[in-house]
Amino acid sequence: MGVKSANKGTIDNHVDDHVDDEIKTCIQKKKNFFMFAGAGSGKTRSLVNTLSFIAAEQGASLMLKSKQVAVITYTNVACDEIMRRVGYNTLFAVSTIHSFLWTLIKPFQRDIKVWVKADVENSIAEQREKLENPRVRKPETYIEKINKLIKRLENLEHVSKFVYNPNGENVGRDSLDHSQVIKMGTEFIETKATMQRVLMDKFPILLIDESQDTKKELVDALLSIEKRDDFVIGMFGDTMQRIYLDGKEDLESIITDWECPNKIMNHRSNKRIVSLANTIRATADGRKQQARSDKKNGFVRLFVVPNPLEQKRTEKYIYDKMAEIAKDEKWKIAEERKTLVLEHSMAAKRIGFETLETALSRQFSQSFRDGTLVELSFLMKVIYPTVLAKRDNDGFALMKILKANSPLLKTENFIRYSEQKQVLKSIQDNVHGLVSMWETDEDLKCIDVYKKLHAMKLFYLPKRIDDIIDESAETNDAIEALREGLKVPFTELIAYWNYISDKTQFATHQGIKGLEYDRVAVIMDDESAAGFLFSYEKLFGAKKISDTDKRNVNEGKDNAISRTMRLLYVTCTRARESLVLIAYTSDVDAVKKTAIDYGWFTPEEIEIVEEQTNA
Repeated sequence: MGVKSANKGTIDNHVDDHVDDEIKTCIQKKKNFFMFAGAGSGKTRSLVNTLSFIAAEQGASLMLKSKQVAVITYTNVACDEIMRRVGYNTLFAVSTIHSFLWTLIKPFQRDIKVWVKADVENSIAEQREKLENPRVRKPETYIEKINKLIKRLENLEHVSKFVYNPNGENVGRDSLDHSQVIKMGTEFIETKATMQRVLMDKFPILLIDESQDTKKELVDALLSIEKRDDFVIGMFGDTMQRIYLDGKEDLESIITDWECPNKIMNHRSNKRIVSLANTIRATADGRKQQARSDKKNGFVRLFVVPNPLEQKRTEKYIYDKMAEIAKDEKWKIAEERKTLVLEHSMAAKRIGFETLETALSRQFSQSFRDGTLVELSFLMKVIYPTVLAKRDNDGFALMKILKANSPLLKTENFIRYSEQKQVLKSIQDNVHGLVSMWETDEDLKCIDVYKKLHAMKLFYLPKRIDDIIDESAETNDAIEALREGLKVPFTELIAYWNYISDKTQFATHQGIKGLEYDRVAVIMDDESAAGFLFSYEKLFGAKKISDTDKRNVNEGKDNAISRTMRLLYVTCTRARESLVLIAYTSDVDAVKKTAIDYGWFTPEEIEIVEEQTNA
């Protein structure tokens, strides 16, 4: 069981076993806790162990009283994984932040209406104040916003019940948007005693996964609740892995009276990768992890690439070189490595959905990023599977799709048809006609598929399709963006869908938090990303930090350097076996010097990519 003597330099792989026991004690004694869990420390395993313990000790009693254990996590994928690991036990209400808050506030429809009305009125006042500024530019922009808000205010009078979809767009007059649900939900928790009682009575135990990135408004609201003996909050996370701006910055300094179990083992990564992560972290909070005794040393390398070398051939050279260094030919195979880019646009350029990304990412930032934009997901979740099922002669799969998505096969409709055989023949002909589009048009456009579907009347179509394909219909920014986006070839949509479904080698730096891969390539390319929140050039000394950055550093505030340092830590700690950082830069010498001076890499682990290697 690990080692007998830590003083002899051996490593105890079970050094963190006590942490789960400490959490169990917190649950039993009803003490709030924050479990620090660095990269690869088994945070989710501890969360699941905690849930299993609660189910065994208190499950029957809680269920008898119609109470549940709430678990808030960051993504739907994480929700699904946790529920799978606890056997889909209905004792646990596992949800994202938005879903959780909507569950709480949904019954308070009258309060919601009062809040929304006040919120819209405040927005109108803010826009009018900006319009009255004598130095205002483009006053028509503010007038348009004011008119839309006034229309929204008028429509509120006709809303009897508000609706909200945590996983998609909310565009109807009775819909709430994501930011409203967060703002309203947290305000209700902070200010309404009834809401607090509902929360604590329904969920006497509240566990928060990835707590460092949980909306700071929610954290503040929960911390404002007066402590009650039968209500426990447990947080799991790592402040170094806070990569979103809406997380709580000073979380650990606020919860000084909480229990703080601490994990120090990294079960994921090889030793050299853990060493690199510790060195990166040394400038932040000094916490250190240890690798397992049975881990290999592993490989880390930094390739410094002078702009503007051609990227595709440069990266191929680097992956070939990594195969040689690590004696691992899988580095040469795209599907066997994970390549992390700063922005979705960088992946779009490399994979081939750049036109779609340009058309839709700004207008539909959230739903385009997570694959919930209905006009795209309908094509990939319903129509393309229909085509594939027909091609494969899979009648069972085809009929399952049609029964779920066709008005013609809806039971109450179908039983009324006098010529049911003719209806089935018509469906068969329509499906055949749909499939033939892929067979006869190599450059098939998404919009042409929708035009065909609209004429067929075979499927329930997304609501906006009528306006999208009718050029004479009243339009708005969303419709215009969708018209432009759907002009792309269907092959581009497939490329995009493979990307957001994690079926390609690419992912964003932010999007892989919590995940792990054998081989990881981190592409640091500020110029292509064109962002301002993160800057690897500043972090590696190739670009001067701004006056704002200096001021924030001096005042102890978050800044481009600290944000990028945390992002670098997160990306590096995704690797299990080997890791390569590819830095595109305007100053190769500065990048190399910084990497050595900070002790991140040895000179032998750094290579400046010369022009001739790109030939």
